[in-house]
Amino acid sequence: MERKIDKRGQIAIFVVVAVVIVGVIVAIFLFPQINVFAGEVDPSSYLKDCMEQDTTETMELLASQGGYLNPENYVLYQDNKFTYLCYSSENYKTCTVQQPLIKANFEKELKAQIEPRARQCVRDLEEQYKKRGYEVESSSGELNVSFVPGRLVLSFLSPMTIRKEGVQTFRQFTTSLDTEMYDLLMTASSIIDFESTLGDTDTLLYIQYYPDLTIDKLKRDGDTLYILGNVLTEEEFKFASRSLVWPPGYGLEEI
Repeated sequence: MERKIDKRGQIAIFVVVAVVIVGVIVAIFLFPQINVFAGEVDPSSYLKDCMEQDTTETMELLASQGGYLNPENYVLYQDNKFTYLCYSSENYKTCTVQQPLIKANFEKELKAQIEPRARQCVRDLEEQYKKRGYEVESSSGELNVSFVPGRLVLSFLSPMTIRKEGVQTFRQFTTSLDTEMYDLLMTASSIIDFESTLGDTDTLLYIQYYPDLTIDKLKRDGDTLYILGNVLTEEEFKFASRSLVWPPGYGLEEI
């Protein structure tokens, strides 16, 4: 009788151990950002917290000026610089696209502004490891910035090796911030295509297909000012177009 109880007890222990092992393996695959080796430091979370404020503020500034930090060709309205993304100086002619790569240009401008902060954040991460008794070898690299649906992906190409009881090497660090800017930039690109070919855009078509999208459109003095927004995140992207302009006073007389 005692042997049967012992066997049952051993089986129960083996089952519990197996469940724990499987659970750990599943956790590693489902949550790779949890780094047991690195102790308390989660590189992805640390870099996100370090970068978030500066990145968000810079994004807001760029988005308010058509994706440019220092725009040259713009119209000033209510103290805001609406950059011309499509422009024609002649009457009766559709505009010429000024920036065909709206998303790529935004990423380039954003990278230029936040890369110094990114380098500092990587240095701060290195110090966090050293405070926990790790030996650290690292080399500075560049920052890659990419908008994808629902996120901004930040890739720190800064290899780092840490040593304590073992050795671990990071080829790069990646983190992301939640944002709907990708959709706003893609919508802006589509609107500019219509402005350059037809001279105008039917904004209702966009709103029908994208319920979270808002489009404010203001025509003044031959310019068309656009403010694209997301109702959930309250993000905005502003720009201007000058296309198919009619001279002052042109048109049918009122009856």
